[in-house]
Amino acid sequence: MKYWLLLFVFTVGLSAESYEEEVLRSIESIRTIKASEDKKEIGEFNSLMDANWKTFSEKKSVSIPIIHSKLKEELNSNSPNQMVLLDLSWYLTVSSPDKETLDTILKTYESIDFLNPTIAQNIQQYFRLALFLSEKQIPGFLNSIDKRFLRNENRSFFIPQHVAMVSPHAQRTHLYGIYGNQSVPHLINILKTEKDTKLRQSITSILRRICTPYCANDIYEMLETEQDHSTFVNGTYILLDNAGQVGKDLYLKLNPKSLSKETQDYFISEQNYVRNQNYDFFINKLKKKFGESSNDFSEAKLLSEIEKMIQENGESHSIHPLDFFSSTIKNEILIEKLIESRRKCFLRINHHGMQDIDLNNLILNTLYYKESTKNESN
Repeated sequence: MKYWLLLFVFTVGLSAESYEEEVLRSIESIRTIKASEDKKEIGEFNSLMDANWKTFSEKKSVSIPIIHSKLKEELNSNSPNQMVLLDLSWYLTVSSPDKETLDTILKTYESIDFLNPTIAQNIQQYFRLALFLSEKQIPGFLNSIDKRFLRNENRSFFIPQHVAMVSPHAQRTHLYGIYGNQSVPHLINILKTEKDTKLRQSITSILRRICTPYCANDIYEMLETEQDHSTFVNGTYILLDNAGQVGKDLYLKLNPKSLSKETQDYFISEQNYVRNQNYDFFINKLKKKFGESSNDFSEAKLLSEIEKMIQENGESHSIHPLDFFSSTIKNEILIEKLIESRRKCFLRINHHGMQDIDLNNLILNTLYYKESTKNESN
């Protein structure tokens, strides 16, 4: 009987040791991955990473401590393997990391050479790692986005399941967007001194997605002297779509200098449209697009549905856009919740996420006009 018990213990121990060795072998195999333009070789590398992750996932209670340990070991090496850093940190990221692991992931991300050809070829994985960290709103992380994504033109990548090509500009938009409110003054400050036309176009396009009335005065001052057509158009959209009544008033005050004929014609053609903008204008726009709401939410129910929308990364199948205007909930509360819902939308790398961001901004802009109407009546 003792003999069989000892044999059982030995067999279990051997099995556990065997799995640990398999995990270690999988980690070592990552070192064979390199930059390649050969489709067959790229496919083999992808298959290898898929097989490794399958191995890691068999018994996470055993594999994750090993991965964490090997990642720290790699970080301390004189010449860390870039794909080992990227692949192991990304695996830990999708495995619900604790505080200690999160610190290691951040340190690894900062140690990765983003100009390395193998990292450049695996930009989707690297971008998603950055997106995860940006969502955490880590102090100083905006500077990292500047260096790695704004000042660096990464490759585009394709997401087949969403039929979406994610360009370098789209990558920046999602990263600054998910970081949240602090991205706005950060990008405004860059815009004040940035001379590169292409970057100015990209920054103002990002701000079109995330601005609030906070942007209005700075954008107005920029437009007074802006000469690039695309940047000028982006700036006017920020005033008209993100800044409520204050944006409209500043737009109508604009007296831009040295516009090209194309830009001048555009600016003049928008004047009458802009003068018609008010709270009722936007309510009618929402009714025309979405119809009347059949909901009759109490304050508590609407707030509950909004919280659910935030948890679902800005997606809701129950809230009608007009519900925000029939409610007696304070405007500032609704605005705060919608801005957080908009932030969460940037975790969705697909067209539906962008559509919800645009809808959020339309609702927010209408709420800004509602606030102005209320203040005027007082």
